[in-house]
Amino acid sequence: MTDLFDLDALRRRLAAAPDGAVLSPLGLQKVVIGEGALETLPDVVAAVLAARGATGPVVVLTDHTPKRYRATDLLGAVTDALAARLTVRTVTVGSPGHGAHADEATLAKASSEAAGAGCVVAVGSGTVADIGKVVAAAHGTGYVIVQTADSVNGFADDRSVLLVSGVKRTTPTTWADALVIDTDVLVEAPVEMNVSGFADLIATFTAPADWYLATLLGMDDIYLPTVVALAREKGPALLAAAPLVPSADRAALGEVATTLTLSGISMGIAGTTAPCSGMEHAVSHLIEMATMKAGNETALHGAQVGAASVVAALLWHRVLDVLADGGLARVRVPDAVRFEADVRAAFADVDPSGAMGEECWQDCARKLTRWTRAGEAITAAARDWPTHDRALRELLAAPEDLVAALRSAGAPALLREVRPAPDEAAARWAVASCHLMRSRFSVADMACFLGIWDDACVDAVLSDAAALGGGR
Repeated sequence: MTDLFDLDALRRRLAAAPDGAVLSPLGLQKVVIGEGALETLPDVVAAVLAARGATGPVVVLTDHTPKRYRATDLLGAVTDALAARLTVRTVTVGSPGHGAHADEATLAKASSEAAGAGCVVAVGSGTVADIGKVVAAAHGTGYVIVQTADSVNGFADDRSVLLVSGVKRTTPTTWADALVIDTDVLVEAPVEMNVSGFADLIATFTAPADWYLATLLGMDDIYLPTVVALAREKGPALLAAAPLVPSADRAALGEVATTLTLSGISMGIAGTTAPCSGMEHAVSHLIEMATMKAGNETALHGAQVGAASVVAALLWHRVLDVLADGGLARVRVPDAVRFEADVRAAFADVDPSGAMGEECWQDCARKLTRWTRAGEAITAAARDWPTHDRALRELLAAPEDLVAALRSAGAPALLREVRPAPDEAAARWAVASCHLMRSRFSVADMACFLGIWDDACVDAVLSDAAALGGGR
């Protein structure tokens, strides 16, 4: 067992960084990662209870998905280890045969059943961990996450992806006090989940460019290079580990887990998911929303993000070509009435009730209002565009390199390769409509405001992706 994270050293590094003064505090207190890490869980939970002066029972939050640890049942191993020293009860979310969703009903039920807890211990997927953050925040309890796969980076941040009126929203909740990642658990996780986490990290090579551009044009408040560097500096080691992920190589899975943890921390200290979430995540969220509305099983989020990152990278190259040709001088402010109609129309088929369209319009209205006030920032950016062009190209990876990385890890590089595969029309709709979902400014918004994000451009980008073997 190895504790790879010296969080005190990381805090000192962040404090000394040029942008350190504006970073949010790192609330995660302990990360234990490596072979045998689970053996520390009773001590970790006892320390959290003692630090908070809590006396209530430990609530183990989980779902119905089987989880293995050293050829035994992981949930049983966790509850037995904790029950040897502490009072334990279990709260299970979701239903047998179906994954849990972080919707209003699930959150209310979990919170009610966890009442009186001294500490919540989540044992499950990223969604289970997100639900646990909501429950722990609601009751003010300690919170420990046992990571069950290298599936997402959200184990290590302070926010949850929740369903609000059917729309996926990232909402501030709470940091875990501790994160326990045992490679004995990771090696027995489904291969596709570990591969999905690797694919999710591909957004590290597209999303920061969205964030940089948004801040440059006055559509975000601040861009933080120190935060972006946390996960990106692990890039070479991550790519070297990629071919070993499908075979559940222990060292490779540990490398992915380390990078996912740094990626999650980066979002928490930035106070936004922007360092790791741009156009590609919006596409994945929209596919999931449409799939759930149709009553079908959703694919793994990270797997969709990986393929969508290739699409985003291809659009970025088109947008940069337009901007290099003086495109900022030709940007337009969409008419608010027409823009609202576009948003509502985009979601009418998915949700005829209009609730989804209303939720998305409320976010997009804020984005549009901010754009109407961005004239000075746009003018300033245009004056020094060659400098910004270089910075953006340095943040982006070549689409063909993203495809190669995904293929190396055995991850889907085409949306049609994701399992279960999304409906082709729904996938195209998600790509075309991703800028109509939230207030976050992405490369798709830039294409829209440049007047090029029309049906022909959407089809051309998807055609380019298909030709690369990286999207559809």
